[in-house]
Amino acid sequence: MARADSPAWRRAFDGVEKRVSPPLVSTTTSADFQATVLFLRRATRAIERPIEDAASWGLHLVGLPSRADMRDLKKQLGDVQREMLALRRDLVSADESKRKPR
Repeated sequence: MARADSPAWRRAFDGVEKRVSPPLVSTTTSADFQATVLFLRRATRAIERPIEDAASWGLHLVGLPSRADMRDLKKQLGDVQREMLALRRDLVSADESKRKPR
């Protein structure tokens, strides 16, 4: 809730939010809204998949990577980065344990 000492933009934002939130929440939590969103997601996927497959085929035809190739490469790079971080932590831990007096 906005207080009197709050900046004007904050009081304005809170006023708009107070009016907009209840109808927005009731709309987005309704079963009809959720069914519509699910239908739209499925329709979008049904349209995008064949287009992406055709684009992938065309890109591979000329020796270029597709979006799926880049996504896979990004995942692999993330895996390698996580492994290197774990190895670095192990090395630091081993180095610290060697330095401790016994």
